[in-house]
Amino acid sequence: MAGLDVDGVLDLVRDFDGLYFETGQGSEVTNGSAEGVDMVTLEARTYGLARYLRRETGGVNGVRPPVRPWMIVNDVAGFIGPEVFKDAEQLERACLEDSVMGKLHGISMGLDICATFHMGIAPSMLRRLTERIVDRAAPAYVMSVAGNADPMLGYLTTSFREHTRLRRQVGRRMTSSMEQRLTALGVLGRDGEPKPGAETVARLYATYARKSGDQRTSSLLEEAGRRRLHELRERGFDLGVVDASESDARVEAIYTHARRALYATVDEGIIRDASPRSMRVRTTATSRDDYLAHPPAGERLRDADARAVATLYRTREPQVQLVVSDGLNADAINEQLRALLPPLRRLLSDNGCHVGETDVVVENGRVRAGYEIGGLVGAAIVVHMVGERPGTGLNMASAYLTYGRDESGQSRWSRDLDHSLTTAICGIHPRGKPPQAAAEEIARTVARMMEQRRSGVALKASTPRS
Repeated sequence: MAGLDVDGVLDLVRDFDGLYFETGQGSEVTNGSAEGVDMVTLEARTYGLARYLRRETGGVNGVRPPVRPWMIVNDVAGFIGPEVFKDAEQLERACLEDSVMGKLHGISMGLDICATFHMGIAPSMLRRLTERIVDRAAPAYVMSVAGNADPMLGYLTTSFREHTRLRRQVGRRMTSSMEQRLTALGVLGRDGEPKPGAETVARLYATYARKSGDQRTSSLLEEAGRRRLHELRERGFDLGVVDASESDARVEAIYTHARRALYATVDEGIIRDASPRSMRVRTTATSRDDYLAHPPAGERLRDADARAVATLYRTREPQVQLVVSDGLNADAINEQLRALLPPLRRLLSDNGCHVGETDVVVENGRVRAGYEIGGLVGAAIVVHMVGERPGTGLNMASAYLTYGRDESGQSRWSRDLDHSLTTAICGIHPRGKPPQAAAEEIARTVARMMEQRRSGVALKASTPRS
């Protein structure tokens, strides 16, 4: 809905049977669009929009249907990071403020009480915080994942196994519709709560496999579910069926790993091995804590370093400039760069690309620092390898590919370049997208970008044949 006014949003959602909003204090601040307005006021405005859309949707020619579309709002407080919430007390206050505003607006709103790893809120602290907020705020629901740590987005939140304990602790029960659904699935115990353990998961697996058209018998499907569950647990996944103490230990280990990764540095020996020639530069971030708390500080090179980059190529500007940044996890660069960068450079050269002879290595760098470097060296394309947000127990890197010229061939490089103009290749790790496979995908994507003279959402999967 970015870039739409209220009427535009209303036109977009009018024909939906249900409306889901994800919100939370701080998004305007971190996106640089707060314009001096405080976060609470901006969040209240968001709820006002949700209420207005709820009221105005569902009708035809001004006539409302007998049943209006349902609406649910999910307040994801704590997802952004230390640039918005600096400690647990601020996070708790935001959750309570948002809950009060949601109730005053008359909207059904729940909470995802979460914390990014770079906020520094330990799992045990977040569990205690969740208990207090659930008791005091009485949200409509509490979002959860399997195992407390979201492996896709890299943050801590509630595990669904905690719901039974939280309900008992605050004297509440699940909704009637959810109770009826779980009863029909046969996974509720005599106490009215879901049965713990692998058998419940296996039964759910069998139910949904059958809904997908699997013709095997229930016993065979449940056995397949148990095998699948065992395979996933052997790979380290916590699917909510392990002992609570075992799960807590696993999450604590992920948290410790993430905190170490956040403060790691790129190894000079790794750079020497992976890059034939490099230049080390720094952003305006004065320290690692400054970098984590103030994202814009990692988006701009220091003036002296920017001048040095601008003098890299005095004769021929490169078609492709390679950039490496520590990002939020320098250990990802230390682990993946040797296997990623040399084959990538070779593949690009084999495809006929003129690759800049010097790789730029950025300390405390974010994606936008690559845009600035692209403009300084006059490159057509920047391939920027960045250590990604930790939180899975794996040190994964990503590559951000950007074509920096407009349709007329003029440079559009700017630190303010819209991220929609960038193509991301993520999850680079032997247990994700292996570095060699990533290098091949990056090279293919660069070739398409050169051919189409575009990147990001405008880049087509392949150029149509004439």
